[in-house]
Amino acid sequence: MQTIVGTLLGLLLLIGCAQIFVSGQSDGIRGSGIVGVFRTTVTQRNCQTGNPIATFQGLSTFNKGGTMTETSAALSPALRSPGHGVWRREAGFQEYSFAFTFLRFNPDGTFAGTQVIRQTAFLTPGDNQYNATGFVEVYNASGNLLGTGCATSVATRFE
Repeated sequence: MQTIVGTLLGLLLLIGCAQIFVSGQSDGIRGSGIVGVFRTTVTQRNCQTGNPIATFQGLSTFNKGGTMTETSAALSPALRSPGHGVWRREAGFQEYSFAFTFLRFNPDGTFAGTQVIRQTAFLTPGDNQYNATGFVEVYNASGNLLGTGCATSVATRFE
């Protein structure tokens, strides 16, 4: 009886681990489009001249189903929440658009408003990098638009 129970438990464990491994393989990086985690280098730019204003690092995660999360080193985590948003594939095979928003806070911890970023990204062959251009909207705590800006980003898939 102990042998049978031990064998059944061993088989269940083996099957469970095999399913996890196979699921991970089927979600492989190659050929998955934009789905995955990317390290980004974002450059804020003067919208009229295209000249760089500031550059910072970030992370973007694109989930199956069209949602995404984002964070960056542009502001202290005490001054902004992670970004949450949506993405979709556009008409071009390697073209995607995405938008995300995050909450902004004043140094005293009070709510300062939100920020919205909208970008168009072009994934390189092999799905391991993308280049994106977009614009930024900054809103106050009442939801009024305070200002806009432009940005570009270069991203490399985290493996």
